Amino acid sequence: MSDDDFTRVPPQDLDAEQAVLGSMLLSKDAILEVVEILTGADFYRPAHTTVFDTVCSMAVRGEPCDPITVAGQLDRDGNLARVGGATYLHTLVQAVPTAANAVYYAERLRGLSLLRGVIEAGTKVVQSGYADGDPQEIAERAVADMQAARDRGLAVRDEPLLHLDEFLDQADDEPEWVIPGVLARWDRLIVTAGEGGGKSLFLRQMAMRALSGLHPFKRARIAPVRVMIIDVENSKDQARPWIRSMAAAAREEGVTPRSENLVLEFRPGGLDLTNPADRSWLARRVEQARPDLITIGPLYKLALGNPNEEETARGLMSALEMLRTASGGAAMLIEAHSPHAAAGVKRRDLRPIGSSLWLRWPEFGFGLSPSTEVGAEALRLVDWVPWRGSRSERAWPEQFMQGATWPWQAIEFAGNAPIPSLTYTLTAEQMAALPPEQRAALDDEQQEAF
Repeated sequence: MSDDDFTRVPPQDLDAEQAVLGSMLLSKDAILEVVEILTGADFYRPAHTTVFDTVCSMAVRGEPCDPITVAGQLDRDGNLARVGGATYLHTLVQAVPTAANAVYYAERLRGLSLLRGVIEAGTKVVQSGYADGDPQEIAERAVADMQAARDRGLAVRDEPLLHLDEFLDQADDEPEWVIPGVLARWDRLIVTAGEGGGKSLFLRQMAMRALSGLHPFKRARIAPVRVMIIDVENSKDQARPWIRSMAAAAREEGVTPRSENLVLEFRPGGLDLTNPADRSWLARRVEQARPDLITIGPLYKLALGNPNEEETARGLMSALEMLRTASGGAAMLIEAHSPHAAAGVKRRDLRPIGSSLWLRWPEFGFGLSPSTEVGAEALRLVDWVPWRGSRSERAWPEQFMQGATWPWQAIEFAGNAPIPSLTYTLTAEQMAALPPEQRAALDDEQQEAF
């Protein structure tokens, strides 16, 4: 064993410790998330342990936790000077760009604490190996020390083992719906299509109807939700006419969109969410908006790395997860491009361009694909094609067609005749575009709006 083994600094990250504590002083949500991961013993610097324990004690009592209130409590406990004074608490807040990263830093600290525990246990094992005693007992004690290092601070959070009967007796939780029957909080939906396939308009339409209190696919009311549109491809001037026409369409249904329910961010030059500066900027914007629903994309303009590499995909996925956390669990609608159609293939591959990780990451993945049905071109009829097996049962339409007041209207299928899906009537122009046999199949009852 070299002298370096005794002089080497144990694994630690004081910047991450400051970031965790700063996040806790900024956000009550960060406190709740961090205490599920860390204990005071996980901090390397004793002063940080003192601040952490003080914040946790105050939070349990329901007291506000900010630099001023925590400094007061530390002062009453006689610990303020020991941790660096009130000025240091303000330094902790300034050290963190956004409280949304608290879980990331906490998990890093937990890993470093585990490594320090392994080193400590390993040192004891080495020392015991040179001591007199029964070899079997020494070996068993060494195993126990390593297990204790692995489990340090975790046993108190362990829940009782869950067995079959108890598991089946538990009631199924109703999803916390953002859009009833369609999207719940924390859901991720990736929508793909080719160039000019209408996916941007599709996502904007879902967003505009949701914030207006309108179901995205039916003529039905829902509770209005807060929406954030993050467009990294179109400029404000390109998007404004469509947003204006959708607001007018909502008013035609008797609803005035609530201005405060929508926040828009336009970065037509793109963002690099694998870059800390862009990631922190957008996280702060999301924290301020606290949306229930986020639309973002397209994917290829959210990171500068090679989209086919897993490292780029993992970095971008991590950033998108951070945005959901910063929002408090918003459902996320993500736009992505699909590959170019292969020669001689009727239907192009609708999976998103890039790493195969995107096929497994979202809860739902669908593509808009031009239909091959008779009369489909005149109606701009597109199929809603799943490219990922859905994790939960949801009420998706089977097709969409060019709308009369909105860009897209959902339809269902009856035989070979496209019919409105409890939503809108066909316009006279759309009826005229149908072949005679399909026009005859649309009786008066089918044409009435729900």
